[in-house]
Amino acid sequence: MIGRLLRAALLALASTAALVLNTTAIAQAPPGSLWYNGDFNDVNGLANERNTGVTQAAVYDDFNVTGGPMWHVTAVFSDNLFSAMTVTAADWEIRTGISEGNAGTLIASGTTNSPVVTPTGRGGFGLQEYMVEVTGLNVFLPMLPSGQHYWLNVTPVGNGTGRSFNSTTSGTNCVGTPCGNDDNAFFNSTSFGNYFTGGQPYDFSNGVIGTVVPEPPPWAMMAMGAVVLIGVQRLRRRKKV
Repeated sequence: MIGRLLRAALLALASTAALVLNTTAIAQAPPGSLWYNGDFNDVNGLANERNTGVTQAAVYDDFNVTGGPMWHVTAVFSDNLFSAMTVTAADWEIRTGISEGNAGTLIASGTTNSPVVTPTGRGGFGLQEYMVEVTGLNVFLPMLPSGQHYWLNVTPVGNGTGRSFNSTTSGTNCVGTPCGNDDNAFFNSTSFGNYFTGGQPYDFSNGVIGTVVPEPPPWAMMAMGAVVLIGVQRLRRRKKV
């Protein structure tokens, strides 16, 4: 299964066409990144696209919520190598519990018709790399028990032509954990016949932007307890009536 996936979906292109959408280059993780798996390592890319030269392919890579009890996620992104790609939208998903042949649990997802597409200043195989970012999110992710992970996918959507490949990384300029070093990605594609196939020999350039939500101060906890107590007392009064 892995051999067929590598032959069909990994970047092995002669095309040199690339789309220029912006003039701002990004040398590393964008500001506010809570997790960034790392810069493109000039090794490969895996199909990550919808409505392009293929119908659908999505790369999911894992990340951990650290530094506080919860993250407030405001944006997510993936870095992709484009071949004659025109971006019209972007799909995104955050999941937990993914395993071989198992989609796990969908935590949050959506599609935007106005993704922010920015060249990173990197490239390979005659292709330029672009960050495809979904902004305006309001997602809260709590820390998970040890050994559990979140998985992120951000898929560029095309206009029926071109190709998009999620860039591989070895963790350069990474933020958070894991740092582009655990080969714990999954591939889901109706076009290539893979349903959450693991065992990828690569990590991929994806990221999460937001803020760490700190522990609430003691006075806030006391106020919350008072509200709960008042609610219980009112409920008891109603029952007596």
